Amino acid sequence: MIRSLLLFLLGRRKKTPEEKERMMDSLKITRFETFKRVHQNLPEQLRNRDEINRAIAEQINYATASSQFEGDDEEMRRKLKALFDELLRNGADEAANEITKAVDMRPHYLALAESIMR
Repeated sequence: MIRSLLLFLLGRRKKTPEEKERMMDSLKITRFETFKRVHQNLPEQLRNRDEINRAIAEQINYATASSQFEGDDEEMRRKLKALFDELLRNGADEAANEITKAVDMRPHYLALAESIMR
């Protein structure tokens, strides 16, 4: 999906508002898929903990350049460390790794969102 977006972006023609909206919607799908992967890797005792799910969603929104995200990088790094530690303490190593992978991709998502909006 991201590959097709990048190929489209290489074309230099001006995007219509509808095309921009469709492309930004693809990032929503990425957010959902990432959340689903993380959630599936959570131990049962963490799956229904609202504060964990909110923290995961916040990190994914941050990582994928969500327009809903508000905050600074330093604050998000502190929150990521706290979430990561909490997940590891509860045996959710794979979920912690999925979150880390998403946050590591942040520069790419930011560049993609910026190029979509041009």
